This record gives sequence, structure tokens and C-alpha cells, in this order.
Amino acid sequence: MQGMEGPVPFFFGGRLCLDFVNTVNSRSCPATKDYLPDYSSLAGWCRQTGALDAPVLSGLEAHAASEPAAAAAAHGEAVALREALYRVFRAVIAGSHSPPPDLALLNQWLREARSRQVLAEQAAGFEWRWEHLRRELRAPLMAVAVSAGALLCDDLKRLKDCPGPEGCGWLFYDGTKNNSRRWCSMDHCGGAAKARRYAARHGGAVSDRKSEAG
Repeated sequence: MQGMEGPVPFFFGGRLCLDFVNTVNSRSCPATKDYLPDYSSLAGWCRQTGALDAPVLSGLEAHAASEPAAAAAAHGEAVALREALYRVFRAVIAGSHSPPPDLALLNQWLREARSRQVLAEQAAGFEWRWEHLRRELRAPLMAVAVSAGALLCDDLKRLKDCPGPEGCGWLFYDGTKNNSRRWCSMDHCGGAAKARRYAARHGGAVSDRKSEAG
């Protein structure tokens, strides 16, 4: 899925927290692009993903503009959480234990997030709602932490990383019925891998014909 206008061009993760981790390109090779270089881009990412509603985002952007040092600090915390989540998710995919400091950081943000939520009754049931976030510059981190906590309590066999031919490493949640998804996207890594296989087969066939002709 391609996102609306904003800092990140593509969203393939299938979960908010995975799209957050995937704001580095790429993951399995030396990074060439960080889509969230500052707080403004972090707020733009929240707008793209719908992580926070428009009134909260407007309040955060105004607060960030009036307190740039505090916004820079919140951005640094966001990067730290992003990298911790990547290590936790990679450990899950590899079948190993999560690094304790990274899991502790996630739990810290989960405690902070839950303290800012209330359970509200709706016509069709109940839902969690955020409270008092319009001047909380770390609100994006809380939304990501809640998403990560939910993912880690889900079917972890569906958490995967992309083995793209150029070294992708982006993470995604496989929502297919038979858990058969392999690539972050067929339009990107999947298509490139298919083209390479075709070229390899075609080249091999040509070489064989030339050998026979000689």
C-alpha cells in the first residue's frame, strides 16, 4: 500500500508498529535512507498512518514548533524505540529470546501508554480512547507501543522479514489465509526476484543453445 502524501512512500508492514520499524531503508544492508529524520517527519508519518487523530496532531505540531529542544528529544526517543522494536521482532523471527533491555523499553512505553487511555462505551461496544495527548510530544511512541504489544500477543508465526534480492529486511505481518506471503510486496522485492529468476533461466537456455551449436 502506498501512503498519502508524507515522508514515507510505502507501507507494507500490515501493523502500525511494523510500518514504524520499516521507516529505515533498508534493514538487511547498510541503511541508505531514514524516513524520519526529525520530529516533523514523525508527525507526518502519524498523519499518513492515522496513528493519531487530526486534533492531537495539530496540537503536537504546534507544541513542537514552540519547543524545538523538547521535540528533538522526543524524536531521539522515537528512534531508540524503533531500533529496540526491530531487535525484538528480529529475535522473534529468528526464534531467539528478545534482548532484555529492548523488551524493558517497550514495557516502559506500554505502561506510559496505558496510563493515557480510558475505556469508553460505544453503541456497538467498548473501545480504548486516548486522553490529554495534544501537548504530549511522545504520543506517537505510545501509539506504536500499544500496536507492538498487541502484535507480540498475536500469532507470531505470521511475523516475517523480507528476503529481497537487494537485501530488504523490512518486516511484515502475513495476513494470508495459508500464511504463504514471502515478500514485503510483489511490486517491489517479489517482482524483482521473479525477474531475476526469469533472466537467469533465459540466460542459461541461451548459453546451452550456443554450446550445442559449437
